[in-house]
Amino acid sequence: MKKITLLIFSILILNCQEQPVKTIFPGLSDEDLNLMLSGLILNQGYIDNRDGTITDNAFNLVWQKCTQGQVYRSGSNDCEGIQRPSVTNPFFTQGADTINWGARQLAYCSNATNACNQLSIPQTLQGDSSIIVTGISEAFQSCNSLNQPNADKATEWRVPNPLELERLTLGGRNALIAVHFPNTIEDFYWSSWSNPEDLIGQSATAVIFERKRFGEKELRIKTDRYYVRCVRNK
Repeated sequence: MKKITLLIFSILILNCQEQPVKTIFPGLSDEDLNLMLSGLILNQGYIDNRDGTITDNAFNLVWQKCTQGQVYRSGSNDCEGIQRPSVTNPFFTQGADTINWGARQLAYCSNATNACNQLSIPQTLQGDSSIIVTGISEAFQSCNSLNQPNADKATEWRVPNPLELERLTLGGRNALIAVHFPNTIEDFYWSSWSNPEDLIGQSATAVIFERKRFGEKELRIKTDRYYVRCVRNK
């Protein structure tokens, strides 16, 4: 009886031992592989135009390859063209900014009110103040500066809405960001939508591109400065 009990115990121990993870790609776990494959499937239709823009044919959008403030380098098709001013002379470039590559932090609005957005639903960022209280939107102005005079309103560069930003995060942090949007900052990016439930208008929606919370939406105070990636309709 003792021998039988010992045999059963030994079998249970062997079956409970951790089995090695099998994958067709050495060094890549099944979880990472599934994430990569799902990202490739969900992000079909992106085309690198090699002029600093990325076309999303699925959503009929054209994105800026670089975060606002970064400089597109056509020779290497990347966003590493900005230099960091030295401490002694802010107008003289010396050494590369290898963290943000010149990406600028911009405020949704200079006032934590509804001054910079429409009051209709959705409460979208706009250039002119919609109420008595005036405000200036650094985010709006940054994207608007990319437009030519008398440009077609339907295809003007603008701050993306949160649904468009979330489109960039489908499937988790994958090859889409690494290949098409180099040097994306692991921080919040402003969307164009104010929070309609905030009667005072202090908050607007941002989407985070930080690895651990990749693609999460969060309401942030409008005077806080975060990053912006501009988009336009195709």
